[in-house]
Amino acid sequence: MTLHYTGGSVVMADDVAEALLRYARELAVTQASDLLIVPVRGEDGKMATAEFLIGPASQLLAVPATGSEDGRDQAVIDEIDRRASLLRPPTAVPHVDENGTPPIDLDSSAP
Repeated sequence: MTLHYTGGSVVMADDVAEALLRYARELAVTQASDLLIVPVRGEDGKMATAEFLIGPASQLLAVPATGSEDGRDQAVIDEIDRRASLLRPPTAVPHVDENGTPPIDLDSSAP
């Protein structure tokens, strides 16, 4: 994808761009910012890295680009997703026994 930002654009793997956009959305919701280093295709066609400061005021636009699968880096995607998950509130998970039954009677009407 070609990722457009204020003042320019870069080409990066679709999956990396999508992860970056998801993370930018999470940052905007929490009014936070972060610096990401991601693989991009340079103007000379060679792979390079770019630093993105993203936050609530980021204005990003991604559009399809030919040959943008170069630079797909699962470790970068996983790291971006990990950072995004840290911004979300924790989710409660009920404890169940080996039969899948909660240790308390959820149907009880006792106070």
